[in-house]
Amino acid sequence: MAAWALLWAASPAASQNPRSRQAPALGDAHLAIAYSGARFDASRARPNLPVAPPETAGSPNKRLETLYRRPAAASLHQELVVAIPVETPAYRRTFRVMLANPDKTDRWDEMILRYAKIYKLDSRLLKSIMAAESEFKPEALSPAGARGLMQVMPKTAEGVGIPASKLHEPQSGVKAGAAYIQVLFRAAWRLFNLKGVRYTEAPMWVVQRVIAAYHAGPSFLTKRNLYPSTRSYVRKVVLFYHSKVTDLRRPAGVQLALPAYSEAVTPSGSMY
Repeated sequence: MAAWALLWAASPAASQNPRSRQAPALGDAHLAIAYSGARFDASRARPNLPVAPPETAGSPNKRLETLYRRPAAASLHQELVVAIPVETPAYRRTFRVMLANPDKTDRWDEMILRYAKIYKLDSRLLKSIMAAESEFKPEALSPAGARGLMQVMPKTAEGVGIPASKLHEPQSGVKAGAAYIQVLFRAAWRLFNLKGVRYTEAPMWVVQRVIAAYHAGPSFLTKRNLYPSTRSYVRKVVLFYHSKVTDLRRPAGVQLALPAYSEAVTPSGSMY
């Protein structure tokens, strides 16, 4: 078994944990989160940045809305889920094995760049989550039922407009993962009062929260007590993020410049 396969088995992602990968209820609640008591106001720190237009608050999904309004968000500012990790020998072996096979690790770069641009995401983060979730295998299937390159659960995919039957198709799998990551970033922006900051410029403590929520569900944007498997997953994604494995080789014809933030943020699931 390849070293990276061994590492995958030793550090299961959320797709291996049925309890932590419940399909979240998607909908307007993710886009209607309001939190006014945060200590950090990025709009004051970046007064000259254009911002996305405001969205109407209110949602029929009162359970999620109440969950996201809870004051716990205020106490999480600047708190990393995991300390910035140092590569272990096992990870260094994994990275060497992956880097020796660029046809596999770089195969989906064009799609990654495309959907990172559409959903206003950091393309390297998207590739890091893909590496941790499926090791770039579109046929990947977890015991819990998560599928494809981004290991998205069927109900989650349908919530962002992607049929579950298409998750093993590379393009649909990448799109579903990117759309769901955007849902989580939009929620984090309401919770942590990050108006005026691009998703690509999010502080690392926010990025780690989004990674944890991708693994275990949206409520983990604000939970302090995370599953051990979720902390391991965040550490794994962060290590990939800082490795050469997730360099993007910029396929010909792909423009990397992000649209101006003044453009409306794409509602998840609306572009296909």
